[in-house]
Amino acid sequence: MKQHRRQQEQRHGARALARVVVGLCTAVALIGLEPAGNPAAAQTSSDHHDRAVASTGTVVVAKRGSTRVIQNVGTSTVTVRPGATVRQTLDRLTASDRSRQSREIVDVSGAVRRDGPVVEGDRLTVRAEDGRSEGSYALAVHDPGAAGRDGDYWNQPLYDRIDSTVNAHVPVFPDRRCDITDPAYRSQVRRVTERYAVGNEAGDPAVKTSPLVYDSQRVWFYGDAVNAAIKDCHDAGGGSVVVPPHGSLNENGAYYSGAINLLSGVNLRVETGAVVKFMRDKSNEFYPVVRTSYEGTDLYSYSPLVYALHQHDIAVSGGGTLDGQEDMWNWRPWKKGYWGEPSVEDKDPNGSYGQNGVLNRMNFEDTPVEQRLFSDDGHVPDTIPVVEDGKVRHVAPPAGAKAMKSTFRPSFIQPNDSTDVLIEDVRIRNTPFWIVHPLSSSNVLVRGLDIYSDKTKDFEVKGWNNDDGIDPESSHDVVMEHNQVTVSDDGAAVKAGRNVNGREHRAPSERFIIRDSDFRNEAGNSAAISMGSEMSGGIRDVFIHDNVFGGHDLAMALKIKTNSTRGGAVENIYLRDSLLQYAVRSLVELDSDYNETVPFPNADVFDPQVRNISVDRVDTGPDMPPATTSFSFRSAASRSPVENVRYRDSVYHSTSTLAAGFAENKNIKDLVVDNVTYINPQTGATTRYDTTPLRLRDATRAVPDTGDATGLTAADTNRPDTVTPLPERTFRIAGAVDLSTAPDFPYTGTLRILVDRDDTPVPVRVRPDGTFLSDPITLDDDQGWYRDRHYVALNFWADNGIDINTTVYQVAVSTQRGRDGS
Repeated sequence: MKQHRRQQEQRHGARALARVVVGLCTAVALIGLEPAGNPAAAQTSSDHHDRAVASTGTVVVAKRGSTRVIQNVGTSTVTVRPGATVRQTLDRLTASDRSRQSREIVDVSGAVRRDGPVVEGDRLTVRAEDGRSEGSYALAVHDPGAAGRDGDYWNQPLYDRIDSTVNAHVPVFPDRRCDITDPAYRSQVRRVTERYAVGNEAGDPAVKTSPLVYDSQRVWFYGDAVNAAIKDCHDAGGGSVVVPPHGSLNENGAYYSGAINLLSGVNLRVETGAVVKFMRDKSNEFYPVVRTSYEGTDLYSYSPLVYALHQHDIAVSGGGTLDGQEDMWNWRPWKKGYWGEPSVEDKDPNGSYGQNGVLNRMNFEDTPVEQRLFSDDGHVPDTIPVVEDGKVRHVAPPAGAKAMKSTFRPSFIQPNDSTDVLIEDVRIRNTPFWIVHPLSSSNVLVRGLDIYSDKTKDFEVKGWNNDDGIDPESSHDVVMEHNQVTVSDDGAAVKAGRNVNGREHRAPSERFIIRDSDFRNEAGNSAAISMGSEMSGGIRDVFIHDNVFGGHDLAMALKIKTNSTRGGAVENIYLRDSLLQYAVRSLVELDSDYNETVPFPNADVFDPQVRNISVDRVDTGPDMPPATTSFSFRSAASRSPVENVRYRDSVYHSTSTLAAGFAENKNIKDLVVDNVTYINPQTGATTRYDTTPLRLRDATRAVPDTGDATGLTAADTNRPDTVTPLPERTFRIAGAVDLSTAPDFPYTGTLRILVDRDDTPVPVRVRPDGTFLSDPITLDDDQGWYRDRHYVALNFWADNGIDINTTVYQVAVSTQRGRDGS
C-alpha cells in the first residue's frame, strides 16, 4: 500500500510537466484594435486575418504509417513500440496543426537524449512555433502482454482510440492576443451596481421564512469588454483573449462580469493571479436567456457563467480564478426555497413559476424546447439563440410562447453542442450549480483544474448539493485528467439526459477517460464518480484509472444510478489501479431504483439496464470505516438484473464481509470475484474471496396443467427482445440447477422465482438432484406497465451469499384462448 501511495504521489507530482500547454505567454497583440462593432476594429481584424501568425500549439500526433514505432499518442502520453529509439520516435511525430515545432526527448534528470531505446521515465518536450509556448508528454513503452492479462477487465484498443482522438482535436491557437485592459476596450468597461444578499431579516438562517436582506456596491464591469474581445479575436482568425493579473479598475483587483460567450477559435486565458468575479444579480441583464439544460432536461433559461453554443476550437485556460460568488444567501436559496425565495424543488407540475415539477411536465409531454422559456421575471425574451443551417441565429420565440420566472441555477462552464474543447488549469470557486458541464459536445479535454466547492460549511450540513465537479452530458470522446476536485456532490458525473428528453433527443455519453486525479467529498455523502442518474440516452465505455478518492464524507468511489423511468443503459464501465482512502458506504454502489424527483403515473415502464462493470486492482486505505463493504447493492429489478460485475486483485479494509453488500438485494447476473482480500483493521485477519456463479442445466420449461411443456429461451444483452410465446396463461416453472460446482445447493442454497414486478417469490421446491418445480403462476396483462411481455426471473445463490446468478425469461400468451382464460 505504501508503494501504491508513492506511485500516486509521483504521478501527481509530475502533472505540471505532463501537461500539453496550449497558447502560453503569447506576445503578438492586435495593435490599435477598436471595440467590436467599430469600423476600425473590422479593418484591423481583416488585416490580421490575412497576415501569417505563428502557432502556439504544442500538440503532437503520429505521422501516417508510424505504427511500427508509435503505438499511440494520447493527450499526455506517447506510447512507443518496444525497442523504438529516440531518433525513430522524434522522426515519426508531427504537430497536429502542421506548425513548425521543435521537439526533443529528455531523461528523468532532464538531460537531452540523442538516441538509444526509449525507456520509461523519458519525456517528450515540445516548443511551439511562436518560440515561447512549451509543453510535454510522458513516454511509455507498450506492453504486448497486457491485453492477455487484462482480459474482460479492460479494452486497450478502445482506450487508445479515445485518447488519440481527443489529443488530435485539442484546439491550438494562433499567436494573437486581445487583452481586455487594452485602451481599445476602455469604452466597454462601465460602472454598475451589484445587488446581493447578505443575510435574512431575523439575523438567523434557521428562521427559514425570514426574507433576505440585500446590500449593493458599485463595481467596474468588464463583461462587455470580455465579450467584445472574444468577438474581435474570433473575427480576426482566432487567438487568445487575455484577462491579465493586473489592470482592473476595481479596488480588489477583480474583473466583474456577467455571462461570457465563447466563440470559435478563441482561448479565454484568465492568467495566474487574475480573478473573474461573476455578478450575483440574478438578472437577464447579466445572464441572458440561452438554450441550456437543467438536470438533464433542455430549456431556455439563465446563461451559464461561461457558455458556448455550437462552436469549435474553444478553450478556457491560464491559471487564474473564476469565482461564481455563490454562497448561502446568493443563488443557493433557490435550491430549497428558504428565506422567502421560490424553491426549484417544488414538484407541482402546474406550478406558477419555473421549477422541477413544471420542467419535468414539459419533459414528459415533450414540449418543444423553444417553448420551455424561463426568464428572470417571467418575461418573454425578444430573441432566443437557435442553431439553424449550422449557424447560431437569434430569432423571436414561437408565436404565442409564454415564459415563467426561472429558479434554475446556471452551470458554471458549459460548452453546448460544441467540438474540440479545452478547459485547463483554472481555479473554480463558489459555483451556483454543476461546475464543468460539457453538453452534447465532442472531443473535450478537461485538465489540471482546481475545483473547490464545499456547500456543507454553512448552515445545514446536508442537502446543499448540486455542485457536481465535472458533468459531461450526452457527449463523446472526453478525457478528464490531472484534476483536483473537492465538492459536496459527485466529483465527476457522466450523464445523458433525463426521461423523454434523453431517450428521444439526446445522444449517448460514450468514450470517456477519467484518470490521474483526486476526488474528495468533505461532507456531502456523494460519490467520487457517478454514472447517472440522468442517463436516459445511455452511457457506455468509461475508463477510470489511477485516481485517489477520499474525504471525510465520501460515500463511495463509483456510483451507478438509474430507474425504470429513465430507460437507456449503463454499460462497459472500467475502474482500475486506484486508491480509495476513505468512504462511508462502499467502493461501488449499484442502484437501479434511484429516487425519481418528480414521478408521473405509469411512466416507469423502462427496464433499468446496468451491465459489464469491471473493478481491477482498486485498494482501500487502512482507515476505512469498519463496517463498509466493497459493494452497496441498493436495488435492482428482478426483471432486469445488474449483469456481468467483475472484481479482482484488490484489497479492502473492513470488519464486514463481501457478502454483506448483497444481503438485501441479489438480483444480479454473473457476479465474478477473483482474488479479493478483506483485511479486518481491528484484528489484522484476512479473508480471500473468489466466486463461482451458479448455473442452470438442461432446459427451463413452462409446464401447464394440461398439454405439453414449453421450453423457455433466456433473454440476454445480445438478444434483449427474446420473448417465448406460451399457449396458456397459467403454468409452473420446471428446471434444474447445475450441482457440479455447488453439490450442497438443494440443502443450503436458495432459489427464488419472481414474476413481473411482484416482490413476493413464487413458492418453489428443489429436489436433491437439483431439479425444481414451482407453484402455479398466472399472468395478468391488465397492469399499467404492461406492453408486450411478462418477466419470469430465476434468482439463486449458494449459502456463502456471493455465488449468485439470475436468469430472466420473457414470455407472452400467444393464443386467444389463453388471453380469454377460457
